[in-house]
Amino acid sequence: MTDERTYKAELIGPTTVGNAEVIELPYVDGAYQDLVELTFEADGATSVRTWALGEGTVEPIPYNFVGEVDATPPNVEN
Repeated sequence: MTDERTYKAELIGPTTVGNAEVIELPYVDGAYQDLVELTFEADGATSVRTWALGEGTVEPIPYNFVGEVDATPPNVEN
């Protein structure tokens, strides 16, 4: 690859949170990361979104949205 330690990646889909956002990611063993997981907080809820490496070799490298998990524990009174 290059002598750089990081590369620019573009997160694609599904909504405005994280969509078309360009971030810097570190290379892992000299290669692009296969998956990227980011945590977002909105309205008191925490979600973890996952993107997978897409097709492309020119920066920013595309990552396609693959899923979201609500990481906020339920607030249930006994």
